[in-house]
Amino acid sequence: MKPSSDQDLPLYDANEQATYSLDIVAELTGVSSQTILRYQEQGLIHEKNLDDEAVHTLRRIEHLRCTCETNDSGLRLILNLMDEVDRLRAALRARG
Repeated sequence: MKPSSDQDLPLYDANEQATYSLDIVAELTGVSSQTILRYQEQGLIHEKNLDDEAVHTLRRIEHLRCTCETNDSGLRLILNLMDEVDRLRAALRARG
């Protein structure tokens, strides 16, 4: 068997976003597939593709749901506020 050269190897792009199947995301997060679909329908998960950001958001949602014992409307409000805080922090960092 001929050893492969560097040119034969696929390149890894660190900027490339991996996407996952619904079943894999359910397994990674411990959230049922039905609940993930419901969160998507309700706009709690903005990503169409289930990527690393969606996994992070789902984990955040489940943490909030368990610790704050809030409903989906409350989750949406909390997530929006957390996103706004993240945007403001990024703006402050950009100012130096």
